[in-house]
Amino acid sequence: MKKVIPLFVLFLSTALFSQTEIKLNAVTLPALIPNIGIELQIGDKSSFQLDVLGSFWDSIDGSPFHVVQVFPEYRHYFKPNMRGFFIGGHVGFGMFTLTKYGYPNTIYQSGQNIYLGATIGYKIELSDRWALEVFLGGGSSQARYRAYDNVTGERVDVTPEDNNRPFNKSGEWIPYRGGIMLVYKLPSFRPTKK
Repeated sequence: MKKVIPLFVLFLSTALFSQTEIKLNAVTLPALIPNIGIELQIGDKSSFQLDVLGSFWDSIDGSPFHVVQVFPEYRHYFKPNMRGFFIGGHVGFGMFTLTKYGYPNTIYQSGQNIYLGATIGYKIELSDRWALEVFLGGGSSQARYRAYDNVTGERVDVTPEDNNRPFNKSGEWIPYRGGIMLVYKLPSFRPTKK
């Protein structure tokens, strides 16, 4: 706990005295899957962003769709003040309980993901405080999970011979994030020059 407080104070002071933007993904919101983020300017053409996506649907087509993803990301802009075209690199973490593509909806998988990839995008300034950001990200997605029967809850991804196997594993190169962020720039507490 003693280490968390100084990190929180450092994060808060950076946020108060730099250009800070909060974001909401307009593409995932109609499906009631919130994707929110905060972006802090750390240089003339660079920033740090943290965004979180969460889905809490108990039943979509008879199967759960629970997803949580967290993406810390470094971004480089080609124009100053976090505007225009950007590229970014990220490491993401996630947890899921859902039916994977290609499986019947009588089976669901539950596990964790690690992501390593890149994002490209473009931020359009609408006014002094508002902007739109279009982005797409992808890369390597590495998962470990277990599969269960939707009715009995029993594990179905193992045979009696390999019942001691703790997890299945899979890895893909895929696009796994994207959308259109509605961006609001918070007022800065930075002293103005006279």
